Amino acid sequence: MSSPTPAAATSVIVLGSPVLARDISRMLNRDAVSALVDPAERDRVRSSDVAVLDLAAWGAAGREALSAWRNSAEAERPTVLTLYQDPDDRAAALALGDALRSPADAGELKDRLTALIRAHRARREALATSRKLADARALLHGAEDRLSKLEAVTRTGNIGRIVTDLAHELKTPLNAVLGYAELIRDQHFGAIENPRYVRYAAEIHEAASHLARLCDGAMGLARADSDRVVVEDVRIDEVFERARSMLQGLAEKSGVRLKIEIEPGFPVLRTDGAKVMQIVLNLAGNAIKFTPAGGRVKVKARMDKLRGAMILVICDTGVGMSEDEIAIAKQPFGQVGNRLADRPRGIGVGLPLTQALVERLGGQLEIVSRPGAGTVVTVLLPSQSDKAA
Repeated sequence: MSSPTPAAATSVIVLGSPVLARDISRMLNRDAVSALVDPAERDRVRSSDVAVLDLAAWGAAGREALSAWRNSAEAERPTVLTLYQDPDDRAAALALGDALRSPADAGELKDRLTALIRAHRARREALATSRKLADARALLHGAEDRLSKLEAVTRTGNIGRIVTDLAHELKTPLNAVLGYAELIRDQHFGAIENPRYVRYAAEIHEAASHLARLCDGAMGLARADSDRVVVEDVRIDEVFERARSMLQGLAEKSGVRLKIEIEPGFPVLRTDGAKVMQIVLNLAGNAIKFTPAGGRVKVKARMDKLRGAMILVICDTGVGMSEDEIAIAKQPFGQVGNRLADRPRGIGVGLPLTQALVERLGGQLEIVSRPGAGTVVTVLLPSQSDKAA
């Protein structure tokens, strides 16, 4: 979307004679440049206007107007080009825009006024951007307050309807934050002269996106704890093939070799296929995320005929974890400090969500890991689920 030209975007009001207003209208090629002759009409000048104040015409009333505007909040001030004769008036005038000694050359008056209109537009856009950023920050702080309550609930293990309600309540202000921040970051309504606003908007967008992912993760935890199990015939070779197609791009982007194996003659399972797929994707995706370029991730399924269960093994040559870090990683929103710098930051719900899904299917999850030596995750799932609900 292109920005409007300065002439079309800003009203110009002359605080002085109608003759001066007509001259300015002609030099700017504008149809309507209004004139205020009576100082009592000063309140008609708005903060969105550019005012041309002729002190020769308004005298003491003009100086009073300059003082009043100068003492008002920045967002409430008009931008003023002051025409003065007394040099003592120049300093006061410059606080609100520009000052030009009169009688002024017509060409210089046009150039100065055109430049002032452009500066006025930039100032108004900066003020509007600041307001949007302030609104976004306020919404973000509110979301963070709600998030602290959400995390307190989930850490106690009381994951249920209250978590889902809180997460949904968080998503509403977060959507507004993301929308504001995206418009400012992408300069949707025109270029922003000060690059700091664009950077601040990008940082707010990143923080709000992280909070939104936390909400989604919390709702996923709640669903895993309460969703019913849909028992159906599940072919693990088909699950693995779909998982391979979804993970291969991430593995190639990360420079990680992904290998998926399944025992020949693997039987059809009676379990919840969607939950098994989510378990595979979560564990294999985590393994890829924590394995440096050049490393390997292997996903393997075999049957334990003695126990009538499927054994799913995901092993990697990644950064690994200590026993204490494993305990942290199993907690909702737990963050370990050994993530790779070039990989996306997680939100700490992948492993807790996976464990909840495994337990929902009546299975067990075990992690063996060592810092610098990779991780092996073993999942034992019954081949015939009796968890349908």
